[in-house]
This record gives sequence, C-alpha cells and structure tokens, in this order.
Amino acid sequence: MVGTGVNSSELAASLAALSNAMEAEPMQVEESQPPTPDGTGRPVNFQTIAPGLYRSSYPQAPHFLELEKLNLKTIVTLVPQDLPEDYKKFMDKNNITHHHIPILANKDPEVYTTDEIVCKVLELMLDSANYPMLIHCNKGKHRTGCITASFRRVTGWTFDACIAEYERFSKPKDRALDKVFIERFNPLPLKPTAIERGYVGGIWRQPMLGSTNFSTYTTTTMETNYTATSDDSSLDYLERIKTDSEAMDERLYVEDKA
Repeated sequence: MVGTGVNSSELAASLAALSNAMEAEPMQVEESQPPTPDGTGRPVNFQTIAPGLYRSSYPQAPHFLELEKLNLKTIVTLVPQDLPEDYKKFMDKNNITHHHIPILANKDPEVYTTDEIVCKVLELMLDSANYPMLIHCNKGKHRTGCITASFRRVTGWTFDACIAEYERFSKPKDRALDKVFIERFNPLPLKPTAIERGYVGGIWRQPMLGSTNFSTYTTTTMETNYTATSDDSSLDYLERIKTDSEAMDERLYVEDKA
C-alpha cells in the first residue's frame, strides 16, 4: 500500500526552501522513454546498486510490467511532484510501500537538502527489510546520484570513488554543485549502523581503482546477507539475485572490453 512518506519539520523546511528558491520543475521524461533504449522495458537509467537495491529514472506505465518482476517492497521518490494516478495504482496493486522524500536540486549553493533529510532516505536503504527497493528521481541522474553517493560514503567508499560513480550515471551532464553536496554530506552518524548491519565490505565494497564495475557483487557474498529458507518466495528471490548478478557481470565485462 502506498505509505504516507516522511512528515517532519526538516522536510517542511526543505520544501519551503524549494518553493522560495524556485518553482517546482515539471516532471521531465527522457525523450527515449518509453520504450527504454536498452530494450529491457525498465525505466531509463535503471541500475542495480547491489542485490535488491535499485535506482532509476521516474517509472512510467510502460515500465510497470517489468518492474513487477522485481517484486518490489519499497519505492522512494526523491522529487516533490505529486504522483501520477497510474503510478499510485501500480504500487497499490503490488503492495509496495512508498516514501515521498523530496531532495532539492543542487542549482543554488545556498539551497540544499539537510543531512537530516538525506539520512531519512539512507536509513531506509540501510534496512534490508525494505528490499527489493527502488529509489528514483526524474531522470535517475542528479538527485538519485547524490543519494547513491551519500549511501556509498556511509558504506565506506572514498569520496573519489563516489564521484566516479556519480559521473558515470549522470552523463552527459553532471553538476558541480552535486559534487559539493556529496562532499559536504557527513556520513559518520550512520556508519555504526552500516557496520552493524553488514553494509561495509562484501557486496557493498568499493571497486578496485581503475575498474568501471561500480556495482559488483557475487552470489557467494550474497548468501551471507540473505539466507535461503524453505519459503518458495525466498528461494525465488535468491534465484533472481543470481540471475541479476550473472547479467550484470556479463554487461560490465563487455563494457570493460570496449
């Protein structure tokens, strides 16, 4: 069921800042959408952060059939616009919990989202009970890239590695103020949680220097975080993870050879 999202004084303050600084931008959809350029039927810029955790542009009706195959439990929307009715119905139909946590666009050095609001998103991402989970903005590049980079910093990646991944998925246009935002974010308050819950190392590890494989993982390390049971849905979920892992490894191998 679609949830009520986050209601807090911090969120209200951020939304007020957004309203005062700029008019809400209309939801923009990539010209290639739909269908998606890679022919998968998934949203533009759909990527796996790690097994069960995904990022993308704004899902549209032609993407819902493919997204259903992920058995999503949670979706986090990072832009302030109201949800389209067909999107609400999609989440209701699939019993997806929705969190609407707007993140400000980094277009003014004096207007940016507070760490408190960012951490509300990251706390959801650091709880495997919310998986499979999708986070998205409009294009899946800037707001989503900033949140992913903040998450990576919490899980132990260096700033340079976070920026490299951000640039990889924000092509062809990254934002200097996004990089300022990523550097300014303080990951220390959430690091104990990340360590305690096993989000440091393993499938969450930083890629080796010079590698383009920014979301690498293996089924071996996956088994340390998700234990198969006699429940068929759990077994199906592990099988999908294995399939996703093999597909990603093959895709990244081709990219590295290009």
